[in-house]
Amino acid sequence: MIAIETTGLEYTYTDGTNALSGVNFEAKEGEKVAVLGPNGSGKTTLFYHFNGLIKPTRGEVRVFGESISKNNIDKIRKRVGIVFQEPDSQLFAPTVYEDIAFGPKNLRLGSMEIKNRVTQVLHRFEIEALAQKNPSNLSGGQKKRAAIAGVVAMEPDILVLDEPTSGMDACGITGTMEILDELNDEGKTIIISTHDCDLAASWADRIYILNKGRVFKSGIPKHIFADEKLIAEAGLKQPVIVQTYREFRARGISRGEVPLSVLDFMDSVDVKVMNIRCAIAGCDVEAGDEVCLEIKNGMLIANKGSNGVTGRAVFDGKKGEDIAVRDVAGDILQHEGTITIIRVPGIIEGGSRAADLDRVRDILSKNKHQKMGAMGTSAKVLMTRLGLVCDFEFDVIQSGILAALRGFDVTILASGGMADRVAEKVKEKKLKYSCFVL
Repeated sequence: MIAIETTGLEYTYTDGTNALSGVNFEAKEGEKVAVLGPNGSGKTTLFYHFNGLIKPTRGEVRVFGESISKNNIDKIRKRVGIVFQEPDSQLFAPTVYEDIAFGPKNLRLGSMEIKNRVTQVLHRFEIEALAQKNPSNLSGGQKKRAAIAGVVAMEPDILVLDEPTSGMDACGITGTMEILDELNDEGKTIIISTHDCDLAASWADRIYILNKGRVFKSGIPKHIFADEKLIAEAGLKQPVIVQTYREFRARGISRGEVPLSVLDFMDSVDVKVMNIRCAIAGCDVEAGDEVCLEIKNGMLIANKGSNGVTGRAVFDGKKGEDIAVRDVAGDILQHEGTITIIRVPGIIEGGSRAADLDRVRDILSKNKHQKMGAMGTSAKVLMTRLGLVCDFEFDVIQSGILAALRGFDVTILASGGMADRVAEKVKEKKLKYSCFVL
């Protein structure tokens, strides 16, 4: 089902500025959509139409098939929550707690339900310590998280966020996008605007590019970022991984489709050109010695011998020292690690409190793990309760798979439906894995 749809949407400001010109847009239920475009392209104006904050000059906006009108505007605003680009436009109460409670109060919920919702989102966004603080005293990133939390507390079906990660550090960006992923796994439609092409490429199911009030192009990320001319004409910057791929491809090192992740980039590299490798000497070697290479615990080890993948030492090296190996012949077979996936109940399933700690300890004791990661609020809380430390806090799925490909055994705790996403990605790479549901 289509969650939000615009047809021939046009909007002209009172000063005559034509902000939108015939915009046709749609976001399907449960979809993650990113809207890209330079400043002044019409992103914010488009978003304000999604719950009737402004009325179109021409055209139509439909939410779950209903055209927005005076008769249903209250209903629409319950289903579509908007987070403004500037959090100061949204935060006005004396404390963060009261600000988050404002929306649920307007829904005329009971006092206990309001308290439960506020407590839950404070916990989910890891801002419990800010509950009694005045929003005006917060940092830009903290204000943004508080503003998003206030909208999430109203439990809309559709979340529309204008530049949700602006003003945040790397940790804040990762945490916020992870929460949006959790909400999406719970069935919510997420629409964001952003200038960050790297974020859009790795996160969105579909991308719209706006330029001068028009839809310049729309499609899946792989098709959008494969068109170098399109991105340049739209005034955007290619994701770093795409830029790197193009440089490698120009030198005959990469081939195939444009990659949008490190894992895809690795698949694009032609291993035949990688005939000089850095390695760790497994024993004392001299320049010119024939050595055989293998991967152990994520490191490339060179020992004397002529079996399997072979090469010649470029210079002398003592055991444990870095050396270079030339004339490498053969494919290096990695001793791949295994991945253990532990599905932790999501927030709406009771969270970490619904998890059996003894069972988790038992799973961990029976499965080797040299590296650990956690995805989602309840998984991270469970890690803290168990006194465990995350090795991966950013791009957990990709980081875990890369570690396994280097020979490490990995355990990933994932909240709710995120565990299914981990399993799907691991299957794609044909790695050994096991999955446990708490």
